[in-house]
Amino acid sequence: MRLIARIPTQDQVGFLVDSLKKIGFDRRDMIISNMGEEEKWSRPEQAAEEVSFIKTERDGLWEIGAFAEGIKGLKGKEGILVAVKTPKHNTDIVRNIMEQSGAAEIIQD
Repeated sequence: MRLIARIPTQDQVGFLVDSLKKIGFDRRDMIISNMGEEEKWSRPEQAAEEVSFIKTERDGLWEIGAFAEGIKGLKGKEGILVAVKTPKHNTDIVRNIMEQSGAAEIIQD
């Protein structure tokens, strides 16, 4: 199960990440992507060289794009996305932490 929160500010993201770490999640369990920093690449090799490149959930091997483009049901266009893969029994806890951190939107997939 994965929960994705759209968080308005970087400070709130920091609070969310710290809170998730306190309950046992590692930073490697999270994907954090700023929706405002959309990058354009002309070749896949350019995207792969960027530190900020995050693989999206697209079908084609060289289909690249912003992480937000792969999230179905996302309504907002601004903020920072924090995606966390969690066991089903922790879903309510993680959702509550996301809400307390100021999530503008939470999507479960």
